[in-house]
Amino acid sequence: MSKRGVGFGFIALAVVTFCVRYLSAAIFVSETEIETLSGMQNLVQDSLKFVNTPLTEISLSLGVIGLVYLFWSEVEQRQQKKA
Repeated sequence: MSKRGVGFGFIALAVVTFCVRYLSAAIFVSETEIETLSGMQNLVQDSLKFVNTPLTEISLSLGVIGLVYLFWSEVEQRQQKKA
């Protein structure tokens, strides 16, 4: 597999892990009964805080790794064209 494919794979994983954060918060909120809209907003914010740190850090690190692989493949491609 090329470095470009690996980079896109890591970026795709970053997007999936970032979306899982919101999906898990939505699943958590869907199990509770809410009477007011302001109560729902508070509950969603609390549930996002609960799942925030690990998934955000993982998605950011996967995104950075993907960008590094993409940059690396572009640098190698330009070096091969010059040679």
